[in-house]
Amino acid sequence: MIFIDTDIFVIEKLFKKDDRYGMAKRLLNSDLKDKCTSIYNLFELLGIASFNLNTSELKKLLKGFPEVYDIKILFPSTAYESAETFVEQLFDKTFVKISLKMNFMDALILNVAEEHNCSKFVTWNVKHFEGRTDIPVTTPDEMLALK
Repeated sequence: MIFIDTDIFVIEKLFKKDDRYGMAKRLLNSDLKDKCTSIYNLFELLGIASFNLNTSELKKLLKGFPEVYDIKILFPSTAYESAETFVEQLFDKTFVKISLKMNFMDALILNVAEEHNCSKFVTWNVKHFEGRTDIPVTTPDEMLALK
């Protein structure tokens, strides 16, 4: 699966004058198979978009996101005996990432991508993830050049 980071959706949805808009739009509209993102990315996007969209528009984005972007939403693994074990494991794995100099949200996101064995991680913020995962990290233009 090809994991798409929040920044690409933010640019495509909210910043049409950004120099990277065309590339973000091309990537999201491409015929790449198995595009995915995490529930954390979706809610990060919603939080950013909440400054520009009204409640009705936010709900539409939330409910229609997988269809609009032809993308699968990944959730953290919940195959634990109890909620307490889930939370403990979630924060243990997240702390490991934070100790590699990652912010909290990026650590949560990367954990989901790794749990689902994603083959690529596509972001404009390569430096936030590179060297902190075994998943190859690439920009949208590099990803499209690989097609």
